[in-house]
Amino acid sequence: MMKKLIKLSAIAIICFYNAVACANLKVVDRVVALVDSDVVLASELVRRTNSIIEQIKERNQTVPPLEKLKEQVLERLIMESLQLQMAKRVGVRISDTELDATLENIAGENKLSVEEFRKQVVSKGTSWALFREDLRTEIMVSRVRNGSVSRRIQISDKEIDNLLVQINQEGESRTQYSLGHILLTLAEDASPEEIAKVRAQAEKIVIELRNGANFQEYAISYSAGQNALSGGDLGWRSLSQLPSLFAGSVRNMKQGEISEPLRSGSGLHILKLIESKGGFETHQVMQTHVRHILITPDAITDEKAALDKILLVRQRIVDGEKFEDLAIEFSDDKGTAALGGDLKWSDPGTFVAEFNETMESLAINELSQPVKTQFGWHIMEVLGRRNQDQTEEKKRETAYRILQKRKFEEEAQLWLRELKDQAYIRIIDEK
Repeated sequence: MMKKLIKLSAIAIICFYNAVACANLKVVDRVVALVDSDVVLASELVRRTNSIIEQIKERNQTVPPLEKLKEQVLERLIMESLQLQMAKRVGVRISDTELDATLENIAGENKLSVEEFRKQVVSKGTSWALFREDLRTEIMVSRVRNGSVSRRIQISDKEIDNLLVQINQEGESRTQYSLGHILLTLAEDASPEEIAKVRAQAEKIVIELRNGANFQEYAISYSAGQNALSGGDLGWRSLSQLPSLFAGSVRNMKQGEISEPLRSGSGLHILKLIESKGGFETHQVMQTHVRHILITPDAITDEKAALDKILLVRQRIVDGEKFEDLAIEFSDDKGTAALGGDLKWSDPGTFVAEFNETMESLAINELSQPVKTQFGWHIMEVLGRRNQDQTEEKKRETAYRILQKRKFEEEAQLWLRELKDQAYIRIIDEK
């Protein structure tokens, strides 16, 4: 907050000591909102609003009235400030090294070098330094939100089982829906009058949308949902990935249809079914049954001695001694030594890269040459390979992720509301 106020404080000090100098001095910035121990400046509100306008134009959408848009952007800046303050309180820090690595990943995803990506950002009129700091803020906010909300989520085996039944019976995993979303918030302790007022507004919006009003523009103008500024776009979801409240309506909707207002703990929701598509594929995995013997260098056995020892053990196997007997006697992998070195059936990518590469290159019953990994020197033997149908396991894993995402979205909205309710927020109107 002190950094944000430094230019305003400097102006005040100059004015105090030099009234004549202040006669021609113009304030270039002002505070538009107090947010606990932070402030939102008008310059930041303008910058973010202009950025959103450019994004809307790039999507070939109509820019909503400026005042409506500024209200939405100010709300986002307030919530961002609250989350960023919490991140700093709990010690979340993003180093320049981590930030550089993230920028490198983003550039790579766009098939650009970091320097090419920087030039692309700057060519759009954005300061590279500001872009970096915006990204740092975004990472910090995301990290504190994910950590805070994830701790509130619990998923039972029963919930997974119930969702799997739903997926299998209704074939929901084969159909996905592209949805638009508008949220009008209601406090948990809202009075009947407040509820009636928001419901009337929701019903009015539904009528106007059904009469041809642009859904994206209405989402930007009215929605309090996290996707509001992207036109309320929820992306592609299966019914099982949606809150139960949404799924019940979406399964009966036709393309382009607008739902009735749906009441939840967060408020009233309006949905639009944009498009649907489908498919859940079987999941086949080539598994490998392998066993190994590990010799690890230590204070007594140096690197060369460890290699000599594993070579000696290998030669004894070649000469006819049993692999499993020598694993029990020599292997430093205590977890598998008693099992004769058996690593059992494993999926691709289970082991470190050097081990995996050698394992995949071996024929069945072929004994490897010594392989060096971070754990020491190995010899291994592939005992078999099989094509394993893991569709059910994949479905269960998918069901868990679906439940986690569904609950995360519901809990995140409640967490944000609690964060805001507990904060001191004052919006300063321009007079």
